[in-house]
Amino acid sequence: KEKNLGGLAGDFKPAGWDWGLERYYHHIFANDKEVIKLAKSVGWPAFFEKPVTNSLIGGKEKRLDSPFSLLKFNKLSLISRLHMGLGLAMLKFIRNGVGLEKYQAVGMLPKLVGPEGYKKVWEPLLLAKFGKFLPTVNMAWFWARVYKRTAGLGYFAGGFAKLAEKIAEEIKKNGGEIRLGTKYKVGDEKFDKILNTGGRNLGIDYLWGQTLVLELNKPLMKGYWLNVLQKNWPFLVVVEQTNFINKKYYNNKHLVYLGNYLKDKDKRLKMSKDELLELFLPYIKKINPNFNKKWITKKWKFQDPYAQPVFPVNYSKQIPKIKTKNDRIYTANTSMVYPWDRGVNYAVELGQKAAKAMMLV
Repeated sequence: KEKNLGGLAGDFKPAGWDWGLERYYHHIFANDKEVIKLAKSVGWPAFFEKPVTNSLIGGKEKRLDSPFSLLKFNKLSLISRLHMGLGLAMLKFIRNGVGLEKYQAVGMLPKLVGPEGYKKVWEPLLLAKFGKFLPTVNMAWFWARVYKRTAGLGYFAGGFAKLAEKIAEEIKKNGGEIRLGTKYKVGDEKFDKILNTGGRNLGIDYLWGQTLVLELNKPLMKGYWLNVLQKNWPFLVVVEQTNFINKKYYNNKHLVYLGNYLKDKDKRLKMSKDELLELFLPYIKKINPNFNKKWITKKWKFQDPYAQPVFPVNYSKQIPKIKTKNDRIYTANTSMVYPWDRGVNYAVELGQKAAKAMMLV
């Protein structure tokens, strides 16, 4: 039913830009084998950079993205730094963390990373993201977030929507048809088989994804990614795209996402882009005291439901099957890439599994 390709990786492209920008920040990791392989097969390979990831804690930006930077993090005692480093390293060595799903993240994490590390680093981030749903989240989800992370981050020339266009071209070359902006009702048309990719799975909760995107005349930060580990801030992450991808592709402007995951009925979902900006401005100034509203040349607001699934304890036992009870109807959505909660790589992998299932007699 969307008018453009890409889904949650879809983009927008104002006049003057050479590349489009995703409505929601996107990158891939160096170990995202399925999407890397697919991109190469359609002649649109990824390129990789090593942008800076920081965390805002105690009003200061700190690097916590490597064992060395963690050891230098003086907001924690040396014992706590070592404890957290060892705990995270242990997760990296577990090849399949689904067995951790029987534990709540809130119960196991303080033991794994230490009570001080959990209280000062992980609890603020997880509370900002999940809120009242945090006690629901299982430990396999957290393992997946740590296990997959790599220093190198990948992107595609022209953005993720450009990759989607290249894939669409290959589909059409092979006789496929893609209909955009189309809605169907039961009985409208007859098909041999149907794949439902709707995000809703009534068995679990979902969070909305929301971004306020700012086009600026000046850079806001030095790094690419800033996790906000501060209580009661109105956004949980700041992503400066042009500290990852060269600003020359965006008319030499600086592009910044202010991102959130929100529960239904959150007041921010009803706010306009101007109202959101007014709410965010005092906090943006805390990130960069020199920031001036006059730096902003354009702004956009985007939001979608079902952006972030909330995986409960022992979720593997309730994952929907690709093949439904109806032999002609199949399903594939973000609730099925568990323990990975989202990501283009796992959408590709799930899509391949669904295609194979549908081709079986």
